[in-house]
Amino acid sequence: MPQIETFAGTHYNPEIINDLSTVTAPPYDVITGPLKEELTARSPFNVIRLILGKAAQEAGTARPQSEFAEAAKTFNQWLTEKVLIDDPTPALYDLEEEFEAVGKRYCRRGFIGRLKLDSEKNTVRPHEQTMSAPKEDRLELTRHCKANLSQIFTLYEDKKNVVEDVLYKARSAEPMLTFTESGITRRLWRITDPEAILTAKAHLADREIFIADGHHRYETALLYQEEKNAATQELRKDQPWNYVMSYFSSMSSPGLAILPTHRMLANFPTPPADELKKHLAEFFTIKECNSDTTEIPLLLALLEEQKELSSFIFLAENFNAPLLLTLKREAAARILDKLPESLAILDVSVLQQLVFNHILKISADDMKRQRYTRYTQDAAAAVAAVKEGSAQIAVLLKSTLIEQVREVARDGEKMPQKSTFFYPKLATGLLISRLD
Repeated sequence: MPQIETFAGTHYNPEIINDLSTVTAPPYDVITGPLKEELTARSPFNVIRLILGKAAQEAGTARPQSEFAEAAKTFNQWLTEKVLIDDPTPALYDLEEEFEAVGKRYCRRGFIGRLKLDSEKNTVRPHEQTMSAPKEDRLELTRHCKANLSQIFTLYEDKKNVVEDVLYKARSAEPMLTFTESGITRRLWRITDPEAILTAKAHLADREIFIADGHHRYETALLYQEEKNAATQELRKDQPWNYVMSYFSSMSSPGLAILPTHRMLANFPTPPADELKKHLAEFFTIKECNSDTTEIPLLLALLEEQKELSSFIFLAENFNAPLLLTLKREAAARILDKLPESLAILDVSVLQQLVFNHILKISADDMKRQRYTRYTQDAAAAVAAVKEGSAQIAVLLKSTLIEQVREVARDGEKMPQKSTFFYPKLATGLLISRLD
């Protein structure tokens, strides 16, 4: 049974910070070097100074200890100077986000609370493989700051959206914070009504919790819990490191939007064009995209027309045009049948097993260490990378379906890295959960 608890969140002081768009940031794992510089320039109090960004992993190096120490020093200074303040009473925090994606307006709703960490009860279902470097980095930051600086994104089944409705009715007239950044309007309400909180907790008590985003942060929280419990003589169930700050949203919410994550191969020795096409033709039907369909929107539209078929757009530096590849499932059965059914039907699994691993000989260790693979949600950027020579191959994919996420997680399996992108990413800097 998942256990969800209220907490007294730490947040920016509205008397000092009157525009949250200047101090919030995306989760650290999407913050590259240029974005880190942009966020740092927005405000001396931007949360990037705490979460640091992922430039160290991109460069293939470990972050110096001095950066973790500086983040902790900054965090404690902001607390002392009341830039960050603690809520006086525990609460659940109801979050509403309005945005546009793929030409459609959405309003995603969910709430932020604490999720009890219990790896043995198996009520939390991850669905993606993780990599060691990000976990080591986040664990060191947690040790220094003693806080969850951003929430993990979880989903639960609630076909009637009971929890959404009860928290909506418990909102105050005005949110505790609201701001718009990059076309996304966010509003957060503090929910302290005991009956509403009890209803939400009870309704989720017999449901599975699926991790949508933040797998590395969740596994980091488990590692930190293990460390703290081993070093603590007097253990209690309510000690804060036994929980991880989490965002919870219903799978049936109409506001959920999942975008594809496209793949690129960089610093990769591309096989000769004829040889590569010959190997691809063994497992896929191939349609060469003519000049009328090479514009990005047309390529993506062509891909979406394939619907339930496993298909993707494949570009290589030595091809004259992009290719539409559609799986010959019978031909691929000898390889894909080794996978559980919930994984074998995924486009990302087909790509990784057949193309990257079998044809291009990219090993599982190569994938885990991101030796060649790069990821982006921007199809135009993936195509441009091949044209400019910064990548040798790019693959455009369709979105993974929420039902596929659920089935993989239920089977206890893990999707390849970066299989899902729930848009928008949760903003870091709305709330912090202190662990001391």
